Amino acid sequence: MTFGLDHDEFGFYEAECRGCEIFMQVDEAGLCKECVAKLERDLIRQRDWDYSTVAYGVPPEKREELRKKIIQQFGEDLELIAPNEVKRSRSRARKRGEKKRS
Repeated sequence: MTFGLDHDEFGFYEAECRGCEIFMQVDEAGLCKECVAKLERDLIRQRDWDYSTVAYGVPPEKREELRKKIIQQFGEDLELIAPNEVKRSRSRARKRGEKKRS
C-alpha cells in the first residue's frame, strides 16, 4: 500500500540547508541528508551521546569503539559544529560588551 509519498523523502521538504546553504530537501531541523550525517559524526566525536541518534542503541561500553571508527574513517576534525574555541571567544566578547556598558 502506498500513500503517494516516497519513503526516502518522508519528513523532508524543500528549503535552504542550514549547514551547507544549498536549496534542497531538508529535515525538520533544516539540514540536508549530508549535513545530518556530518552532525551525527560531530556529536560522536564530541561524545555527545545523548544527542546522537546513531549512538542511541549503542551500549555504553561500545561507544568509544564507535567514536574511534568515525575518526578513522572521517578524521578527527569537526565537520559541521563550530569548535569550542570559537564558542568561548564569542561568549567572552559578549561578556566584555556587557561590562563596558555598565
